[in-house]
Amino acid sequence: MFKHSQNLRRIYLNGNQLGQLNLNLDAAQHLEYLNISNNEFQTLPKYIQNLVDRLNQISPYQLKINLGGNPLICSCHSFDFIDWMQSHNRNIEDWDELQCTYFNYSVVNMHAIDIGMMKLSCWKTVILAGTIPCGILLLFLGVAILAYRRRYKLHYWYLQFRAIIKRNNDEENEYDFDAFISYSSLDKTWGQATLYATLVGIHHYSICIDDRNFRPGAYISDIIIDAINRSNKVILIISQNFLRSKWCTYELNIARGELANRGRDCVVLILKEPIDVLPKELITPTLRSLLDTRVYLEWSEDEDRKDVFWRKLRDALGEPRPRQDEQTNSPYTMPQNE
Repeated sequence: MFKHSQNLRRIYLNGNQLGQLNLNLDAAQHLEYLNISNNEFQTLPKYIQNLVDRLNQISPYQLKINLGGNPLICSCHSFDFIDWMQSHNRNIEDWDELQCTYFNYSVVNMHAIDIGMMKLSCWKTVILAGTIPCGILLLFLGVAILAYRRRYKLHYWYLQFRAIIKRNNDEENEYDFDAFISYSSLDKTWGQATLYATLVGIHHYSICIDDRNFRPGAYISDIIIDAINRSNKVILIISQNFLRSKWCTYELNIARGELANRGRDCVVLILKEPIDVLPKELITPTLRSLLDTRVYLEWSEDEDRKDVFWRKLRDALGEPRPRQDEQTNSPYTMPQNE
């Protein structure tokens, strides 16, 4: 439209509910007046702005545009439009009366807008809009990193909580085993050939160990908590190998938690090596607390001391339970602690 209208001077498109214009005014070198008032324009089309700039340079006439009665928007998205309008106010008819909708949905006179303050406010909005998601993301990452670093502790708390709920729902609170033996895989020979064999073969206790009482499957942490929950006592074979093992240390912490949860002495400590042989840096606060608050048993190769050891161990374990099938199965498995 108007593609070849070189002598066109005035255009009236007011009151037509127009929201956009598709006019070719490249040839309109003498255009003096454009009335697009009372339509649906939120900004002045960019090509009309360019037309005004071009005519201001080449035409003796000053193009006037009537924008009154349009729902003009004065926001950060229309910042360039407002800036252009203020710098070309001589081309806008009734400039002093032209209004637009501002940030808070209030209606203001466009000429009264402080463009510098508006620019600053827009930058603050952009920065704030970026800062909040970044802050949330950083917070989430921080929590995720902390949770990952404390994953064993969190899982331990979860398993302890689950065990408490399970025990509260089980009024009889019966166990499948007299004891669960925790040892390092490097102490496996002594743990099975000496301790396990004597307790089961001679003294007729029902003992839970990793190689005999569990089927493959599940997570190690679930396996450990299940084994401890199903045992009346927890026997910890303390050695340098034990204290250097991540999973043995985990079992030690769970046993300490069970001691608090059950409200009775359910942990039996056996020092496979003399306590003064254990490196001090390996003795954790948890182990130190157990050693300081209860009697522990010390293994010795001396035959007389062996008799005392076995008698004290039987006293700590109490009378054996009625024998059940030792192949009592669990949905869990437990690999050897390394």
